[in-house]
Amino acid sequence: MAVEFAACPEWTEYKKKSGLDPLGMQNSSINLYQRLLPGVSNVTLRIRYYGFYAWLASIYARRSGDTNPRTWQKFVRRAEAVYALAAQRRGDEGGMAGVQWAQRKLDADQESLIEFARHADPGADGPPYLQQAWGAYGAAYASQLFEIGVYAVAKDHQIPVPSPEFGEALAGAFEDAAGPLADRLFETVERGSVSRADLDDFALLTPSAIGSDGVERDLYEDLLFAKGTLSRPADQSRSETLRLLLRVAAHLGRVPTVAEARWLLYAGADDKNNSIEIDVPALEEQRQRWWVYQANDLLHYSYETLLKYTLDTLEDYPAGIALNSLLAALVSALSEDHDWPATWREFLASQLPAQNANGNAENAERSLVDSIAPTSGVNDRTTPEEAWAALRLLAVVANRAQAESGIIGAALGHLDREGFHSLVTEMKFLNADPDQPFPRTVVRLIEGRVIKRHLWVAHRKFRYQNDYTFLIESDDGRVRFRAGNGPVLTNPRLGPAITFLEDIHLIDAHGVTARGQSLIEAL
Repeated sequence: MAVEFAACPEWTEYKKKSGLDPLGMQNSSINLYQRLLPGVSNVTLRIRYYGFYAWLASIYARRSGDTNPRTWQKFVRRAEAVYALAAQRRGDEGGMAGVQWAQRKLDADQESLIEFARHADPGADGPPYLQQAWGAYGAAYASQLFEIGVYAVAKDHQIPVPSPEFGEALAGAFEDAAGPLADRLFETVERGSVSRADLDDFALLTPSAIGSDGVERDLYEDLLFAKGTLSRPADQSRSETLRLLLRVAAHLGRVPTVAEARWLLYAGADDKNNSIEIDVPALEEQRQRWWVYQANDLLHYSYETLLKYTLDTLEDYPAGIALNSLLAALVSALSEDHDWPATWREFLASQLPAQNANGNAENAERSLVDSIAPTSGVNDRTTPEEAWAALRLLAVVANRAQAESGIIGAALGHLDREGFHSLVTEMKFLNADPDQPFPRTVVRLIEGRVIKRHLWVAHRKFRYQNDYTFLIESDDGRVRFRAGNGPVLTNPRLGPAITFLEDIHLIDAHGVTARGQSLIEAL
């Protein structure tokens, strides 16, 4: 069973994925993937929204000019509602905000004009097309529009303006592609109602309608691949990651899944032991950073599996149990069916990594993750066998990390070690006394890095955010089960990035297109 890596926001048609980061260890992975793929997020799902919002800011400045943020908010929300209606009317348009509302509205309103203002205007009385106050713009796109360089901050007011580097050209290209539809769309947004005939015409403005040739498509490529005016270090990092994804698609001969991309970049080979070709030093260095990201994610996945094993065991004691007794029960169950090594050092020696981390061998990381996944859900019980697999996964990753300390330090070494627990901090912990008895190491790991760390994280969330996230309660020397949780891998923005490459015709069902191949050959 493969682990699902994709994450989608609550306003799409996909099922929402949850995770509380109960050990406070995901932040180091998040910090790293934000640097590897800036300007894209897990909730910026279609690239044409970038041009759409650039055009909205441009035409708003030209036609309205009202610097009241509330007026801009109403304009954005109305525009998003129309966009959702047009996309849903067209059909087969994924990653669009508000489409569930749009379908209900299209089904319910059979009149010639569909009134949407009462669903979009702040404080209006109709069921909102989105609950978020600023719509998808505020919930997802605004921060990335500024980060990637499409939006700029105005000097005299709070309303964003298209940047001179990219935003102005992108707004103009979107408007040129729209032709007469641009004026009709603006008038529709102002009016607050739309005809079905207009929605049919507006389908030409939806994300899947980006032409395979044209200035607008070329600008998206320049923006994503740092080929225009903006070529900052962050832009180059994004470009290198996207070029890696092109190579992944070329290797597979189709559109890759997020999981496939992650494992290929980590292992450097597919599950059939075919190596991916990366012949550019800068791209290989970027691939190594993605290796660090995946190894770091596997680290906290193993810890969170041990947490779930602890929680599932603790649930058997409704009245609670002394911590020492719980630890003894956990270790006893783990040792029943396995020949325990004498020390952590001996355990490491017995868990040498498979040659291909993406293969099916016993000590391949993907194989170990797949063996844990069937019991990773909150409602499934993690057995000692899965907990043992988590320990093995930890040892395999630790073995690989020993040989890659240089790139790990370069990628994660600058992070504050109190606030960011990562391969750096955990390798130091595991290497501190590798010759102590193995049961003692397991106890130290579960007690200090799992149970006490969770209690510390939950206490801080309660103190500073007033959020009660305790999965374990401690009182009078006893610990009690509070709530379940399962291991969760972070979501490194690769899903939207892959979709962006599809949107601008660089990859398709056959792998890399001719345009995508030209980008591969350009380096």
